Amino acid sequence: MKKIFRYFLVLLFLMLIFGWQKIKAQSEIWAKITAGATRQRIRLAIADFYTEVNTPQSLLDNILEIRNVIIDDLEFSLYFDVIRPDSTKKFSAIDKKIDYQGWQSTGAQVLLAADLQIKKRTNLTIRLYDLFTRKQIGSKNYELTDNYRALSHRIADEVIKILTGEDGINQTQIAFSLRKGNAKELAIVDYDGYNLKQLTDAGGLKLFPDWSHNGQKIAFCSYANNNLNIYTYDTKRATIDLIVDKYGLNTTPAYSPDGKLIAASLSFEGNSDIYLMNADGKNLRRLTFGNSIEISPTWSPSGQEIAFVSDRTGTPQIYIMNIDGTNVRRLTFEGAYNTSPAWSPRGDLIAYVSRVGGNHQIFVSDITGTNQVQLTHIRNNEEPSWSPDGLHIVFSSNRDGNNELYLMHWNGSGQRKITNTAGAFSPAWSPRLGR
Repeated sequence: MKKIFRYFLVLLFLMLIFGWQKIKAQSEIWAKITAGATRQRIRLAIADFYTEVNTPQSLLDNILEIRNVIIDDLEFSLYFDVIRPDSTKKFSAIDKKIDYQGWQSTGAQVLLAADLQIKKRTNLTIRLYDLFTRKQIGSKNYELTDNYRALSHRIADEVIKILTGEDGINQTQIAFSLRKGNAKELAIVDYDGYNLKQLTDAGGLKLFPDWSHNGQKIAFCSYANNNLNIYTYDTKRATIDLIVDKYGLNTTPAYSPDGKLIAASLSFEGNSDIYLMNADGKNLRRLTFGNSIEISPTWSPSGQEIAFVSDRTGTPQIYIMNIDGTNVRRLTFEGAYNTSPAWSPRGDLIAYVSRVGGNHQIFVSDITGTNQVQLTHIRNNEEPSWSPDGLHIVFSSNRDGNNELYLMHWNGSGQRKITNTAGAFSPAWSPRLGR
């Protein structure tokens, strides 16, 4: 009972901050469904969105697109089994006239319904119903804007938050290196592959992007005067600032979880080693020492540890250390070539790349290094980056010819291509942007 009451308070708070109208104590009833200790997918039916008979066709097309994007987002989230009822069976989804028995016969626990109102403003009302208690969970009006996909992602994220208490990742983007002739430019794309935008056009190579914690900066590497330097791109001002230009290689920058620090590999003192610096490039301090090459740092979500690549034993392997450089321990022992670590935001897994049979494949390991699972198997798959919820991975693969960006779930399922370019490399998943 205490767990249900706590969930009631959380759900009430969520409805208030997102502007959802709560129906009398219904959140407490819904809590009985979702407050269990085990994570099970919610069986969610999504009705056709209701529109008046005289609605313009262009608006009907947009409403259909909004519904389809919401469905795609919720299915991808792994929180829901989206149920599509038999098209020959038309159950009422009109408010006050919900066919609870009909919708419940589909096996769904929750119904998402919507209706369009065209008055001074055009609004879409989203409504959620508990099919077992036969009561409404809540509703919210959304004013339609020109950016229907952005609105759809926002609705999906708020539905996820209301029904699961978790933050969605539908309002995120992926930064990457986009091949343009002989150059590689910095670019971004929505998590689902839409709205690709090139950020730079100066030529040369823009490599290894990484987002700051709030999405305002993207750190990356680029050559100037034959020196590989670290820069940041300001996503609000569309400006570039130089961060590090020490002699030699300054590469693979990684923002700390709080955005105050950057870890990177620098070679100005001899071999490439891992250094920490403030986010503006000041207060540089060295973490690794020796004759080996250390590169590709990635932060633990606590900000207290860093995984990185070192060839100190003769071949590249993944290691973990404290952020002061102490307590170094080896993570990978299987495979002679392991690179590109990426620490899950959940803290439990590290994705990395291992050479298998002459190709590069993506693996995940627990943080003790005792369990590894291979996630990809076709041609070359490289440079994994986690979604902010730790449930999905973006990576670059040449399985269809050019290197393109692909998504998969944390266990390797659901692999699909999201870009179609002349080459896409080094993806970095953004934090939640909430545009």
